[in-house]
Amino acid sequence: MNALLIFLKEPIPGKVKPRLAATVGEDEAVKRYRSMVAVLLEQLEGLNNTHVRFCYAPDDAADAIKFWLLPQFRGHTVTQGDSFLFTPLKNATPFTIDFMAQGDGDLGQRLKRATSQAFDDGYQKVAVMGTGCVHCGSRWINTAFSQTTPMRCIIGPSGDGGYYLLATAKKSEGLFHNIPWSSENTLSKTEQAASAIDLTVLRLPQLVNIEDESSWEVVLSSAIGGKLRAALKREA
Repeated sequence: MNALLIFLKEPIPGKVKPRLAATVGEDEAVKRYRSMVAVLLEQLEGLNNTHVRFCYAPDDAADAIKFWLLPQFRGHTVTQGDSFLFTPLKNATPFTIDFMAQGDGDLGQRLKRATSQAFDDGYQKVAVMGTGCVHCGSRWINTAFSQTTPMRCIIGPSGDGGYYLLATAKKSEGLFHNIPWSSENTLSKTEQAASAIDLTVLRLPQLVNIEDESSWEVVLSSAIGGKLRAALKREA
């Protein structure tokens, strides 16, 4: 079984998408953030042999995050102990969902902790992603898992120097150590870190990660733009 770890924040003004908020305002940035997450959840339909874990911040937001996310899934969601089973409306494979606080530390420390925990929980392959790349759906996630081996990690470059997805088949804490996060060197330093621990890197296609007004407009004009507009309209 694979584990997909999705890092996200409670949608509160001033806490999400600061570069987008700088031009459109904090309230509008929250609406756009919520619409991005709604589209991303729809894109997860079609996952194979994968458990989805939402790694949320702040740590006291568990109930608020569940109240926000679970009704967004288009299908039937039922409780199974501490997790949830989601069955899509379409003819797609059901998958399980749970929630975990990100905890303290910088992004590298939080990624290291979350991925290590997933491997300790028994998952054979683990992928991490944020919520900015709405194009990264089940197609690319399934592909990443299928190509990941103990000697090869999979990275999806975002074109701004970062990445939208990273998948690995073994505990590789060095992938998150001394990385300049949210910079033009995030991807290159991560690939150097992979090489330092004898991992080869296979890149997925480059996709846009929404961080500011310019990248928002690029995605809005793409094939998925209609879904993004519809989701934003529901937030109005």
